[in-house]
Amino acid sequence: MKKGQQDYFYWEAKKKGYRSRAAFKLLQINRKFKVIRKGAVLDLGAAPGGWSQVAAKLGAEVVAVDLNPMDKIEGVVFIQGDITENETLEEIMRVREYYDVVICDASPKISGNWDVDHFRSVELARAAFNIARRVLKPGGNFIVKIFQGSDVQDVFNEFKPYFRFKKFHAPQASRKRSSEIYFIGKGFKAT
Repeated sequence: MKKGQQDYFYWEAKKKGYRSRAAFKLLQINRKFKVIRKGAVLDLGAAPGGWSQVAAKLGAEVVAVDLNPMDKIEGVVFIQGDITENETLEEIMRVREYYDVVICDASPKISGNWDVDHFRSVELARAAFNIARRVLKPGGNFIVKIFQGSDVQDVFNEFKPYFRFKKFHAPQASRKRSSEIYFIGKGFKAT
C-alpha cells in the first residue's frame, strides 16, 4: 500500500504496536459479541499475528497457524502449516486437543477475479470450520472471514446448525471497499 493510502486503523495499529490493522477488527468483534475470554484460542491463518496479539492480550492461551512464517509473540505457540491439510490438524491437536475459541482471518491470494477470490475464501472458511468442528469445546465460539458472493448464504446455512447464536457481521475496521464479512458462531453444539 502506498504511503498516504493507509487509513486510521493502519496508523492506530502502528501506534499501539499491533502487527496489522486487522487487530481492530477482532477487538471490535469481541467488544460486540464477547467471543474471546480467557481460555484456549486457535488462530488459523494467523500471520502476521494481529489477531494472535489481541487474543493473548485478552488473556487467552493462543495457538497460531499459518502457511507463512510468523515472528514470535510472547505466550503464543506457532505452527507453520496449511489449514487444508490433515497433518496440520494433527499438529494442532498435539499442542492441545480442545479449544474454547477458533478464529480465522485467513485470506486467499487475491487474483483480481471476483468469482475466483470469493470461491477461494469460501474454501478457506470451510477448511477453518472443519478444524473447528474437530477441536471446539461444546459451547465454544467461532469467527471466520469470508468474501461476499454467491455462496455466502450456503456457507451460513452449513455453519448455523452447529451454533446457538450465529450471525454475519462487518466490523467498522474493515475497509469501506472490502467485501469481507465475518461469520460469528457462539455456543458450539458438538455432534
